[in-house]
Amino acid sequence: MSIFQSQKEELEFMKNKNIKILAIDTSCDETSVAVLEDRKVLANVLASQTELHKKWGGVVPMVARRAHQENIGKCYLEAMKRARLKIDDIDVVAATYGPGLAIDLEVGLQFAQKFAIENKKPFIPVNHMEGHLLSSLALNSKGHGVSESLDKKQLFPALGLLVSGKHTEIILAKDYGNYQKLGKTLDDAAGEAFDKVGRMLNFGYPGGPIVSEFAKKANHKESFELPVPMRSSGNLDFSFSGLKTACLYKINSLRESGRSDKEWANDFCWEFIECVVLSITEKLGEAINQNPGVKSLLVGGGVFNNETLARRVGRLARKHGLKYLLPEKKYRSDNAVMIDLAAYVHAAGSEVLIGKKAISKVDRVPRLSISD
Repeated sequence: MSIFQSQKEELEFMKNKNIKILAIDTSCDETSVAVLEDRKVLANVLASQTELHKKWGGVVPMVARRAHQENIGKCYLEAMKRARLKIDDIDVVAATYGPGLAIDLEVGLQFAQKFAIENKKPFIPVNHMEGHLLSSLALNSKGHGVSESLDKKQLFPALGLLVSGKHTEIILAKDYGNYQKLGKTLDDAAGEAFDKVGRMLNFGYPGGPIVSEFAKKANHKESFELPVPMRSSGNLDFSFSGLKTACLYKINSLRESGRSDKEWANDFCWEFIECVVLSITEKLGEAINQNPGVKSLLVGGGVFNNETLARRVGRLARKHGLKYLLPEKKYRSDNAVMIDLAAYVHAAGSEVLIGKKAISKVDRVPRLSISD
């Protein structure tokens, strides 16, 4: 159901300014609430649970759920305070409904649904992965950002590359909301492999960022002959479980030989990252060659905080003459700003729901795909 009576009314809405959207994301271990005015970020509040999950070595859904329940009200109040808005100022409410951890998704989704119903606000359920895909469209308070235009003719068709803890995907984006998945991970995602290798090296949780820091200190004195995953697969899919296993065997072998981790850990981390980046960029290069006419490259996901990946993907985009839309660092990992952005581009369409009956029907979809 749309809030608009005609296509003309929809178009007028998209031309209007000052549309304020409140968005919520509790898909995993970050409680995030954001408020945007059009695409301008008025407030972005995030309560991290990293320290909470360290002792477990990974995210425990029930622990995360309790933390979300404790933090979501505080995050909402802080976001409204920073945005200097009252409830009546909010035009639309949005929330992630998938993919993610089921019992954690539920917290943010129910909070947003209740808010929308009680305050008679339109509601937009958002696909978390579409949020990552569009995260580079955020603008600062002065209206500046990576992409200051939403003009479809400038951006589409586009390729999307999503690299996170649970997803490694190549997407063909023909328009906002019109996506085709070209390649996906068949097992471990890139971010998951980073964390698992970090755990093998006793880096603690989350290990991925520490792996990246160790790699910066590499002196490249030796090679470990790690494999580049799926190099000859003939398709655009990814798999990092084999690389993870090769890392485990090699690490055990090095330790059994009596060598100290300090002797080889930096070079090992560098080579591991090189294999991951080569797998991703080679597949992306194939996707670009298979889809002539694409104009831009939309990327997102926390693994893009790795400088090597971000730089090499950018180099590939420039080689092919594509506009490279890399989000600011603070919008690469999970956040509610990206949920706001996805809601905004759909605010004039049928995804907008009104009324208790329609809004209440929305349920979490833990395994939601961006091409669903």
